[in-house]
Formats: sequence, structure tokens, C-alpha cells
Amino acid sequence: MKTCDDYEAKYAIWAGTPRVHPLPGFEGVPEFGARKFSSYEELNRWKRELLEEIARRGGLKWTR
Repeated sequence: MKTCDDYEAKYAIWAGTPRVHPLPGFEGVPEFGARKFSSYEELNRWKRELLEEIARRGGLKWTR
């Protein structure tokens, strides 16, 4: 059977030539440390404040 006819062949090809693709980088994220939240509401409030801070700074800038 030809490779192009075998639906499972792509897995063998991918496994035979593993490549790790780099993720795009960005800058402009405010510094923050590890935190624990007592509720989802508290977590969502913190995320909203973080996104507002990023927006005030002019957004994120992709580096790659």
C-alpha cells in the first residue's frame, strides 16, 4: 500500500521525524507571581485587572 493511501501513515512519518516548533514570543506582560484564589469570581476579577493593565500599556508585542 502506498503511503498516500494509508490514513495512518502520517503518524509514522511524524514519529520518524520529530520536530519541535517554537511558540511565538511576546513582551509587555506585567510581572506577577504565584497566587491562590478562593473563588472563580476572585480569579476572574484578577484576570480582568491584568488584561486592563496590558491594555493600558498598549497591548502585547510579538517578538517572533
